[in-house]
Amino acid sequence: MAGCRIVNASMTAAKTDIDNISNEYTNAGSDFITNFNSAISEMEGETKDALEKFIKDNVQPLVEKSIPEAVTGMGKLLEANRENFEKTDKAIAESIAG
Repeated sequence: MAGCRIVNASMTAAKTDIDNISNEYTNAGSDFITNFNSAISEMEGETKDALEKFIKDNVQPLVEKSIPEAVTGMGKLLEANRENFEKTDKAIAESIAG
């Protein structure tokens, strides 16, 4: 662990930023779906039906759920690493102190 330094406040702030970004992705994904559906609302026929199904089945879950969850997962990983470093640091300090 030589050369490794964790700054709790920075890590916590980064986790908060990541959570905010995840929410922004969710909102942007929902806006995209709404705007796309609005753009094709006057279409008729099988192409429209196919587009709506493709968006609903493939794109919507990706932009509203999968991408935001992936970003949130990165924040959770960061937080778990911060916690592990904090526990390890404490254990080493206690060991040294006796």
